[in-house]
Amino acid sequence: MFMKNVMKIWPIIINSIETKNVEEIYFFDFIDNPEEACALAISKGRCQYLDNEPEKYTNKITIKTKDWLAILTKDLLIADALESGKLVIKGKDDNLELFNRYFSGDPDGIQLEVPNYRLTENEKEIQEGKWTKPQKVLGLIGSPRKKGATFAIYSLLKQGLDESGCVVETVYLPDLENKTCKGCFNCWYSKDKKCVHDDDVNELIHKMHEYDLMILAAPVYADGLPGALKNYFDRTISILDPQFIIKVDHNRHPVRYPKMPHLVLLSPCGYSEMDNFHPMVEHVKEICKNMHLTYIGEILVPATWMMTIPNLQPLYASAFEAMKLAGKEIVSKGKIPEELTKKITKEIFTRGQILAIKNRADQ
Repeated sequence: MFMKNVMKIWPIIINSIETKNVEEIYFFDFIDNPEEACALAISKGRCQYLDNEPEKYTNKITIKTKDWLAILTKDLLIADALESGKLVIKGKDDNLELFNRYFSGDPDGIQLEVPNYRLTENEKEIQEGKWTKPQKVLGLIGSPRKKGATFAIYSLLKQGLDESGCVVETVYLPDLENKTCKGCFNCWYSKDKKCVHDDDVNELIHKMHEYDLMILAAPVYADGLPGALKNYFDRTISILDPQFIIKVDHNRHPVRYPKMPHLVLLSPCGYSEMDNFHPMVEHVKEICKNMHLTYIGEILVPATWMMTIPNLQPLYASAFEAMKLAGKEIVSKGKIPEELTKKITKEIFTRGQILAIKNRADQ
């Protein structure tokens, strides 16, 4: 009865808009497997599966099961099946062109059944071109080196946040108990909808919605996020619901909270070329889309280790001040001015000079 099981799926994907004025019954007569005969009854936007041949029908489709499967999997066109005689249609319609429209899914109607937040307050704010000064900020530091380059540039940005009157909570992710996601989906389908890991990270994830702004301080490690941060964001599915919604022309999951924080990426890199940040930036942007975070922008600092050399720090005074001012601009306007970005990324040393300093220092 495999074909009947396949046909039972079709009432779920009825398009209520296309079929709101439709009264039709499609009877499927599978000539090689008569026991598989079944029907789909469409009435005013709804569809019912009928297990056997109905007393009346508007359309009779006579075909072999393998050929109908080929049509459903798009390996065989309806027009070609008709022309070759593999498919015979009797009844109201002289073809099955309407069938694909009838069962094209229902992006509007089905989404209305999803109760949770398709568009969060932070997303609405950005969409409307508004900006509310953040009061509570989460600084999430993902570097495994607690006092490295990431901490140095974060401290500069935090000065600007502090001086703007924000309450900043700094969290060193490697200090937290951060168990690996098991992919068990207990957080989606169990009765309590909780993550099986009752650890520090689980608590932080469920506090994220309390913050207005998140500074994600993440060094470029192996072309992307350090492992602790990747694991953290894997775990954030526990604040999403399993249903799909269509958002910016993509399938997404709705979030369980009406508001999520805005996010700024702060990222140092040991290399001097800016394109080394591309995988990191794109990855974080996609995370923001999935988690309903609003991506405000990024502060990218190449060859950051040069800035930590005491003898060279006077040369970077302008960049240090720009990072501090960037914190203030983020709070007041929700943007990072281009002139500050240029000061932060300004090339003080050539690539050859950087090579010489690095290689001789490591000898």
